Formats: sequence, structure tokens, C-alpha cells
Amino acid sequence: MRILMTLAAAISLSAPAFAAITVGATVKDTAGGVVGTVASVAAGNVVVDTGSNKVTIPETSFATTPDGPLLAMTKSQLDAAAEQALAAQKQQLAAAIQPGATVRGTQGGIIGTIASLDGDFVLVKGEAGEARIPASGLALKADGLHFGMTVAEFAEAAKATPAAADNPTP
Repeated sequence: MRILMTLAAAISLSAPAFAAITVGATVKDTAGGVVGTVASVAAGNVVVDTGSNKVTIPETSFATTPDGPLLAMTKSQLDAAAEQALAAQKQQLAAAIQPGATVRGTQGGIIGTIASLDGDFVLVKGEAGEARIPASGLALKADGLHFGMTVAEFAEAAKATPAAADNPTP
């Protein structure tokens, strides 16, 4: 048993030290091709910049080698997966932007509901009034649609927005 422990200690001392994944490191695939560069590392996730996409990948998906992080996907495979995921997110968002949908603010409070769609804009009616906001400003989260204003900010915007009757859609 003692020989086994000594052997294990000797192996761990002689094995090359594998550095942690760090910002700026070059990520390679299993064939040695460059996948991208590590843009950030936080909370168990690594953001890899392929030059075309920035993709968040769990740190456990990487192997560490003396040459840096290794990923079992090529750059083209990672880019294709990122673009497919982005397309699916856009589809889900578009499907969620419908009259009657609840819109929440940045702090999670309900700012109103979508009253109507108008091209690239939506009319949101809330307790404080209504405001026409860009659909591109909406994001889909687990609890529904969100817009980049607090409830109080929306109330101020609604006060500044003329009534829909005063602003007919062309």
C-alpha cells in the first residue's frame, strides 16, 4: 500500500501542471484546430469568442492540456450550434410578442400588457397609461417578456406619450 501511495505521489509530481482556463487562452479542438479565444471565465462558465460568435460553455466541457483548453467541437461546429440556438431564441421571442402578453420591467414588476403590434413597435398598456416601445427592446426570460425600464420609468414614459387616439397609426 505504501508503494502505491509513493508511486501516486511521484506521478502527480512529475505530471505536467495543467493551468486553469484563463482569459486570452486559445481554445483548440481535438484535431489541434483553433476554435477561438477565451473571452471570460465566471461562475463555472467559459465564454469562447470564435470570431463570429461569443458562446458560453460550461467549464466542465473542456479538457485542460499543457497547450491550453481543449474542446470536442470544431470552430464551425460551435458556430453552427450558436447560430442555431440564436435562431431558436429569436423564434421563441417572436412567438411571445402577442397582444395580451404581460411585459415586466427590469426589476420584475409588471409594467403592462401588449395591447397591439405596430410593425417594429408594440403598444404596452399599464396602470400608469400606455407607451409605444420598440419590439427589439423586449427580451424573453423564464417568467415572460421583459423591457429595459422599471415600472416607475414606464409610468414616466407613459405620461410623456400622447394618447393613442391623438397618434393614429398610418
